[in-house]
Amino acid sequence: MNVESWMVTDLITIGKEAGIRDALAVMKKFSVRHLPVVEGGLFIGLVTSGDLKQAVLASMLETLKVGDVMIQNPVTITRDTSLEKAARIIYEKNIGCLPVVEDKRIVGIITIKDILKAFIEIMGVLRSGSRLDVILKSVHGSFDEVVSIIESKGGSIISAGMTIDGDENIHHFRISGGDTAAIAEELIQLGYRGVKVVD
Repeated sequence: MNVESWMVTDLITIGKEAGIRDALAVMKKFSVRHLPVVEGGLFIGLVTSGDLKQAVLASMLETLKVGDVMIQNPVTITRDTSLEKAARIIYEKNIGCLPVVEDKRIVGIITIKDILKAFIEIMGVLRSGSRLDVILKSVHGSFDEVVSIIESKGGSIISAGMTIDGDENIHHFRISGGDTAAIAEELIQLGYRGVKVVD
């Protein structure tokens, strides 16, 4: 899935000659923490609320311009960048957002909050249901067997994922409906380990 489906495209931008006070006012008015800086329609930098707060001393408030404190050449992505890659960049670079740029023009922005919302929606976390954790057997077809057991007990799989804990691959099934106690009991009887239901 690409960032294009999740990025904000209704952008609030600012020019580099704008004053710091103006930038703070824009951020407050539109409840944003990141402002792309544009000049002649081209993306030239990014200013964040953190940058502004660090730069602002009462005596300098009137003289500093956005261009004085903006991040020049920030890390950017394109609209076809995968959501996973965008999340990895934000995590590794310890940044709050990624401008989405094409032909030197900003076409969107994706923030940590946007990415979190996307992953929550993809995983079905906000839908009612239960989570079943299980360590699959190391034989071909064990994933299909677990799915079959869930469905045979009236459950529907909303999403499935996997985490690694040491040498173990723990599979997580988000389930809607069904008899989760009976599902867990049958899995244990069949020799599956790490079976746990979280309602």
